[in-house]
Amino acid sequence: MLFVLIALWSVAVVLLISDFKKSSIRWLSGVAFCGGSGALSALLGDTLIPLALAREAGAGLLDVMEGLRKLSSLLQYYGLPYTFVLFAVSYNPPSWLTRRRNMWLALALLLPIALTMLLVRPIHPIPFRLTAAWALPYAAFGSLWIVFKRQTHATTKLSDRLTILAIVPAVLLCAVMNYVLPSFGLFEMWRYNTWIIAFAVLVFTIAIFNYGFLGVRVLIQTRKLDVSIRAVTSGTAVLNHAIKNDVGKMKLFGEKIRAYAERTDQPELAADINVVLAASRHVQEMIARVQDQTQELALRPGRHRPLDMLEALRDQLDTGNSNVRIHLGVPADMELLCDRAQTVETWNNVLSNAIEAMPGGGDIFVKAYEVKHHTVFEIKDTGPGMDKKLLSQVMEPFFTTKGERRMNFGLGLSYCYQVMRKHGGTFDLYSQPGKGVTAVMRFPKKKQRGGRR
Repeated sequence: MLFVLIALWSVAVVLLISDFKKSSIRWLSGVAFCGGSGALSALLGDTLIPLALAREAGAGLLDVMEGLRKLSSLLQYYGLPYTFVLFAVSYNPPSWLTRRRNMWLALALLLPIALTMLLVRPIHPIPFRLTAAWALPYAAFGSLWIVFKRQTHATTKLSDRLTILAIVPAVLLCAVMNYVLPSFGLFEMWRYNTWIIAFAVLVFTIAIFNYGFLGVRVLIQTRKLDVSIRAVTSGTAVLNHAIKNDVGKMKLFGEKIRAYAERTDQPELAADINVVLAASRHVQEMIARVQDQTQELALRPGRHRPLDMLEALRDQLDTGNSNVRIHLGVPADMELLCDRAQTVETWNNVLSNAIEAMPGGGDIFVKAYEVKHHTVFEIKDTGPGMDKKLLSQVMEPFFTTKGERRMNFGLGLSYCYQVMRKHGGTFDLYSQPGKGVTAVMRFPKKKQRGGRR
């Protein structure tokens, strides 16, 4: 039971650290905490309390340990189905569920627990048949609600399936072991929960590091990217200032030397100085380019028609020399709350990358639709795609696959990430070799903050 306790409480802590503000994360951490509490109760009853008795511990300590054992047991039997059904609702929220209604639902679901504790005295040991009358429907409804979640994006199917695999079998088996079998006099079957919990933790661990689990892997990546971008922003600001000052001096004295060379009829010296001045201009151009893509962004949000923005951008990108076709599936009446200039530049970066990835021609499909809290844009190309390793690197500042191109600093996609984070949204890339790349941008419908972060 010590393994179950450590494993489940570790999962709960990881989830809370990853994104405490997300309700589904909070409720799932509650599921893990309640499951771990059952393991704590078993550990106390089987090992710690007998050990304390053998060592003739004081009555006060024994009373505390026994009280903790009973409390942990209650948290598991009553808390596990309650937190699980609320996790299911937050994981797959119905359209009618507002924040206020969610609060009333949480209170209503507490009523069977309160009635059970009021009708049965003392409240421990657990009245299994009465508890099973509401706990089993909670577990069954929650499992079905999770399994039949409506897919919002094809690229999240694997993450959703792993979430189902890690949670639903474990909860259903624990419900049978904890409520059904004890109702028929089989009280020790809960010990076999260890195996299914070990399997669930294994799936969770694999998912969080490889595919994502309720967005946790994405969050780990984005926090790493946030740190990288902040370092780049602060570092380049200092470096740009120092270089600009020195380049300014080079230009000033270079022009004086060139004027002297022309005045004294020294064409060879003048030619050499022109080379130096051209190099200084090139350095200034590079500095300006890097600074434009690493400086903090100040948004000027407004309501705009994304179809108009994308049609104008498509016209700009249509040089007549490309066999790439851009298909727009954007509702004509859709409005988007965004900074127009920064958003257009973000789409320009994504579309330009897609065009460059298909030198032999291909198709780019731009789709926009609305979900409960976000307006979602998907840009999918039919290019060669990327493997997992490359996909994990492309948004890192200064990473580029275009080493042969001058003036390319690998900042385009990290800039896109910055713009979307500044909007309060997300920017994600999905790809497999041979299946193209899909960029997914989610803009929140709520009002965004302008200014600097």
